[in-house]
Amino acid sequence: MPDRAVAAPLIPLGSSAGFAVLAGGAVANTDNTTVTGDLGTSPGTVVSGFPPGQVIGTIHAGDATAASAKTDAVAAYNNAAGRGVTDNVPAQLGGTTKGPGVFVPQSGTTFQINGTLTLDAQTDPNAIFIFRAATLTTATVSNINLVNGARTDNVFFQITGTATLGMNSTFRGNVLANNAATVSSGAAVTGRVFALTNNVTLQGTTSGPRTRVSLPEELPTQTSLTVSPTGSAAEGQQVTLSAEVTPQSSPVAPQGKVAFKDGSTLLGTDTLDVNGDAQIQTSTLPGGNHRITAVFLGGETFDGEELVYLAPSTSAGVNLTVTESLWPSSATPAVANHPDTDPVTLGVRFASSTSGLVQGIRFYKGSQNTGTHIGSLWTSGGTQLATVTFTGETASGWQQANFSTPVPINAGVVYIASYFTSAGHFSYTQNYFNSDRNSPPLTAPASAPGARNGIYTYGAANAFPTSTFQASNYWVDPVFVRSDTVWTDTATPAVFNEPGTNPVTLGVKFRADTAGVVRGIRFFKGSQNTGTHIGTLWTSGGTQLASVTFSGESASGWQQAYFSSPVSISADTTYVASYYTSSGHFSYTVEDFFDAERNYPLTALEDGGVSGANGVYAYAATNTFPTNSYQATNYWVDVLFDIS
Repeated sequence: MPDRAVAAPLIPLGSSAGFAVLAGGAVANTDNTTVTGDLGTSPGTVVSGFPPGQVIGTIHAGDATAASAKTDAVAAYNNAAGRGVTDNVPAQLGGTTKGPGVFVPQSGTTFQINGTLTLDAQTDPNAIFIFRAATLTTATVSNINLVNGARTDNVFFQITGTATLGMNSTFRGNVLANNAATVSSGAAVTGRVFALTNNVTLQGTTSGPRTRVSLPEELPTQTSLTVSPTGSAAEGQQVTLSAEVTPQSSPVAPQGKVAFKDGSTLLGTDTLDVNGDAQIQTSTLPGGNHRITAVFLGGETFDGEELVYLAPSTSAGVNLTVTESLWPSSATPAVANHPDTDPVTLGVRFASSTSGLVQGIRFYKGSQNTGTHIGSLWTSGGTQLATVTFTGETASGWQQANFSTPVPINAGVVYIASYFTSAGHFSYTQNYFNSDRNSPPLTAPASAPGARNGIYTYGAANAFPTSTFQASNYWVDPVFVRSDTVWTDTATPAVFNEPGTNPVTLGVKFRADTAGVVRGIRFFKGSQNTGTHIGTLWTSGGTQLASVTFSGESASGWQQAYFSSPVSISADTTYVASYYTSSGHFSYTVEDFFDAERNYPLTALEDGGVSGANGVYAYAATNTFPTNSYQATNYWVDVLFDIS
């Protein structure tokens, strides 16, 4: 399951989006230039050089429309200027490839492009690229190349001084210059050129292709996705993802690639065929709930003799639950058909290292095992938690039946999965449980005195199995879905042990995409964090919904504790999960919540987003609702969540 997700929000251009050229001073053109889009000045009123220049749009020289556009352009400039820096890079951008981010020059104040700058959106059409400098200069015949879903509308050069686009250069993006901007002869600009306090100078050509500044023009597309099997698949089972891309306003045949994604994790790509279809297969989806999408990355194609650009589009998400079991479907017993014909219930003891839901029961069927079959889940003391009668069985092999309602189970607790057969002829392997069967997070423990595994009970009706014989495996299996968490077990903080020793409560604001229950709290523990720990779930307003004291902790790493009763939460509603430590020494990562952390169906919210600051804390001698924040710091608190 994925760890990272959620792109930065788009930079809104407002009413300035329809302007290809906008100046706070004047717009001056010489010779042959074509501007496709509106052209405006504000507060300046001078526009010269049209003709010979052409404007395929409207000229707004100092009017109210230009004034409104200018206000929105300044807001966009400030938005870009206010974003945190991703990387300090060499001033020469030509010959490099950049992923999404905010970039400033390592030394000096100038960005230059000699050759080709490639911007790779990494299959995210919402990826933002911001280049911040005092000046920008692009060389003759330089180029900006957009790949893997990068879009002109999401590329910004936020320049505090002047920008100069070189002769015959190809530029894709938006110039937001606080001072002046110049487009040199023969340059081809797809995007926008704004000079907020000064002039825009357009140098046209006297022969050959005209100097050009054009708004991005994309033909909208629609991408649909189907997933087979639907709804649920077993871990390791092959899943087929099929996408269809359709232009919405043109009969052209789409061309380009489709990326198939699990959240933000790329599963694979495929090139569209002549029918606009793409497809991949995967058998690597881990256990848990997944939100699968297909992303058309955009592409160029011909509409008659005209080259047109098809806009990226993302399909609606398709939910897929990947179940986990003790044995894969390729596993087979030593004996497929026991000769005994007496009705019998056969079972297996098992436990999970994490909480979750048992959806149903599966068992291996020999060809002679033709009777009625009933699957059950029991506590270790014999209380029946759920039962289901198998239907639609195959002649032999693994059979599965799901309960009408999945059954929640707790980590580290032993349960029994069983099936009843009215005809006998069960499958088995003797001495199998002389050792544990481990298939994380599930374990069928080895048979031991007082806790034998491989259990059965003879009788005419379904019953709790208690007898054993030679640690035999009767090939019964739970169908399990682990609880969802924001972070995977392999995720770790930048700092394991903060040096402070004061007691403190640390928390995270989160939301779920769908209604469900929070079963408990988990947190990452450094080796020095040895105090008492209390996990708590709160409403966003500070009402305590549940609390639990941690016990049986390991020396370090992820710890988890379960509430006495699961807590129901609503979809798209903010809650706070926290833990209190009496000894300080908490783990943390500074600025981790500058972007949201998403792992379907859970999201740890972006700092400063819909619910304000994230990464919250409160210093106090007792567990308390955390409200303070510092630099979008992640304190590595998490929930154990099951979809309703």
